[in-house]
Amino acid sequence: MDKLKSLMIFIRSAQSGSFSEAARHLGMAPSAVSRAVLRLEDDLGVRLLQRTTRSLTLTEDGNRFYQRCQQILNDLEEAELEVKQSQSMPLGTLRLDLSFVFGKIHIAPALLQFITQYPKLNLNVSFNDRTIDLIEEGIDATVRIGMRSDSRLIMHHLATARYITCASPQYLAQYGTPTIPTELLQHRCVNFIYPQTGREPKWKFEQDGKAIDLCVESYLRFDNSEVILEAVIQGAGVVQFPKFIAAKAIARGDLQPILQSYATQVGLPISVLYPQKRYLCAKVRVFVEFMTELMAALKRVDIVD
Repeated sequence: MDKLKSLMIFIRSAQSGSFSEAARHLGMAPSAVSRAVLRLEDDLGVRLLQRTTRSLTLTEDGNRFYQRCQQILNDLEEAELEVKQSQSMPLGTLRLDLSFVFGKIHIAPALLQFITQYPKLNLNVSFNDRTIDLIEEGIDATVRIGMRSDSRLIMHHLATARYITCASPQYLAQYGTPTIPTELLQHRCVNFIYPQTGREPKWKFEQDGKAIDLCVESYLRFDNSEVILEAVIQGAGVVQFPKFIAAKAIARGDLQPILQSYATQVGLPISVLYPQKRYLCAKVRVFVEFMTELMAALKRVDIVD
């Protein structure tokens, strides 16, 4: 920083033609300006300024050095301006990692509208549900369902994903509609299986304010929610998963909700997370705003709460 300050003092002295004038511009004493230039000359081993009682002029070496210093300071000023603009105007590449199914169904279709609003912004988007290290992998922001907090990250809650139990109309016509959760034990259930553990989630219900966790006897298990959705639409059986997965199929009439009077109030938090920094850059800020608006739209049509 001392070297940079010395360069700025030298440039101002050369431009002003006197130490007194340079000192006035810099808010320094003329003697301090003179000493700073002298130290710079001593460090370089050359005379940069020719002094007379009335003015300062650049030597041949001083002129070459002045041209290079001027370019360096111009580059520094441009870099500083670019960084400041990036805090107020989204630009550069925004690297996102989205929860696989939720991101594919509900976020990806809206990203074109988002990127159209910010023409100087580029997007790199990945989809997965594994636990990732945002800092290590250079991810600017991620959207996750039910992810635990991390002290290194800012977690911004967006909405809550509620569970829904449903089946296709043809399945219910063939096997009947369960009226209480325990009747599911006599039905053909399709469930998710966690690939890391091989375990299945318990199905969640609520009765008289008390939680009910039901271990269904699933005959068909997949580690992919989209495959489960397609199988259940085709009449494979009954399923329980987040409503955002089934919402479009329910709206089309491909799936029918059941046991709604036993629906649990427990849900999965939907959050956007990004690394903790002293200043939130504009590209992350506008993405958080975009996700907040998108979740508000999904809440209006009862896809999330």
